[in-house]
Amino acid sequence: MDLIIFIKDGTQRKMGLDRLIACGTNGNNFFIENKKEGRIEIPLDSIDGFKIEASRTYLLHDSNNTKLITAVGILSKYSA
Repeated sequence: MDLIIFIKDGTQRKMGLDRLIACGTNGNNFFIENKKEGRIEIPLDSIDGFKIEASRTYLLHDSNNTKLITAVGILSKYSA
């Protein structure tokens, strides 16, 4: 399962949602981090939208689910 964030300049950032470590805001940046890919940070004012893409059904552990809900809430607030 992947989180794809659309940037206003037409680019995209993609992060796998398995084994999430953290997500949130740091100043004016949204960040999300997992064990495999590390951390990405994106300025909140550059976010144009997002989607979650899954090729199969996933079961998320409670800690991953909580972090995913937090990420979706933040991105929903700042998406155009």
